Amino acid sequence: MSKRILLIADIDSVYTMRYVQRVLLPDGWEIVLFPIWEQTGKFDGWYKENGVNVCRDTHRLPLIRHIPRLRMWARITANAQTLAKLGPFDAVHNHYLSRRDLLLGQAMKRRFPNTRWIGSFWGSDLLRSTSAQLQQMKKPLSACDTITVITPEHLERIRTLYGAECAAKTAVCDFGVDLYDDIATLRMTADRAACKAHFGFRPDRPLICLGYNASPPHRHLELLQALGTLPADVLRGWSVALQMTYGNADERYFAAVREAASRLPCQSLILTEFMDGKESAYLRLAADAFVLAMPTDAFSSSLQEYLYAGAHVLCGDWLQYPQLDALGITLVRFQTVAQVPALLRETLALPIDRDELQRRALLRDSYSWDALLEGWRALYRSA
Repeated sequence: MSKRILLIADIDSVYTMRYVQRVLLPDGWEIVLFPIWEQTGKFDGWYKENGVNVCRDTHRLPLIRHIPRLRMWARITANAQTLAKLGPFDAVHNHYLSRRDLLLGQAMKRRFPNTRWIGSFWGSDLLRSTSAQLQQMKKPLSACDTITVITPEHLERIRTLYGAECAAKTAVCDFGVDLYDDIATLRMTADRAACKAHFGFRPDRPLICLGYNASPPHRHLELLQALGTLPADVLRGWSVALQMTYGNADERYFAAVREAASRLPCQSLILTEFMDGKESAYLRLAADAFVLAMPTDAFSSSLQEYLYAGAHVLCGDWLQYPQLDALGITLVRFQTVAQVPALLRETLALPIDRDELQRRALLRDSYSWDALLEGWRALYRSA
């Protein structure tokens, strides 16, 4: 007997695509995917090839387009009516949460009372939303059958924000990391020098990677400006890469980052095209150092990948990772971006010891999709 699920999510996100690929398709789900934001169609071909029904919002609502609150409710109603025709659904799953999208999920729950309704926080939706936005989510979250968060610390935030009742039905479910397998396979045939050469970098120069997507909170400009304080002869011996292949940034921000990078006397590369698993593995294995300076981070897969690949990782002191503490994995900490250049000079001069590399190897056992898959699938079976 087939199972049908409505996934309300960012369909341009590789995390959504991987969730469909790793969790839902192998478990026999028929999938209807509804986008929460405007999309570029990055994975449309893949979804079509795999039988995923992408249902887009085609409602224009011209008479009320200048009345935001009324427009939101009218759009929710119209989209719920459209999606109801594709049901019934055994599960409705909201990924990356906002009041508007939760209200759409709630409308579907009301239309199909026997469906399991799940709301999954991804991280920044819980950590960077305003207090007002978070409180607006309280009522629909209370109606969810299950809530998920990425880390145990986020579970405590749910308890603080929404009370014991919501916390009692919240599960900790992290996304698995696909790239462990790609990195392990590639490192059997390519060393760091070869991976640098793959991108046109000088194999004999340290490569520093700044951030992992295009969103301004990664503080690319501040990091580039900080690097510019180093002596020119030091910078000429380094290379810098910025992976800006996804995330929210307008062209003005891209232009400012390009200009800031071009002013440095070192070789720099800004990556903007989608990178598949193999290309991403090349970048992780090419890196001598990775710098993470964003205000919040929910144990991102990129952080795990750079650690697993053997890079030095410099990380803001405000970012806490008890998962790494539990494994004894160490990070180079900074309190301000201004400290990063000096720390890089010190860190790049030191090798990572064998014991640290062995501890990092354990990440694959704990945080690959194989390790985490059952936790997600159990959500749909819970009574």
